[in-house]
Amino acid sequence: MCRGKLRGRDGSYIDGTVTNSGNQTVTHAVVEVTFRDSMGQLAQRETVPLRVLQTSGPYPDAVDLSVSPIAPGQSKPFRLTFESISGQWNHEYPALKVTDVTVK
Repeated sequence: MCRGKLRGRDGSYIDGTVTNSGNQTVTHAVVEVTFRDSMGQLAQRETVPLRVLQTSGPYPDAVDLSVSPIAPGQSKPFRLTFESISGQWNHEYPALKVTDVTVK
């Protein structure tokens, strides 16, 4: 499960929380993010790796799940980063779909 908040315009990111509702540890995940235009049509689709936020220093750092896996039943904050988002985007929250998961 993913849910979160979108920030920025260029150099934009989505912050949220992901929960592992399975019974194995998640070591990698890929998310498909779909941005729509004002007519509800596809404006942009991105496939990005899920990175979790570590807050051990003064600023949160997005790290790969191989560095900070998610155990069964555990929730962690995440960040999805985009270099730019289409000017056609309707500024509504995009659809998030986990498309690939690696477990151990």
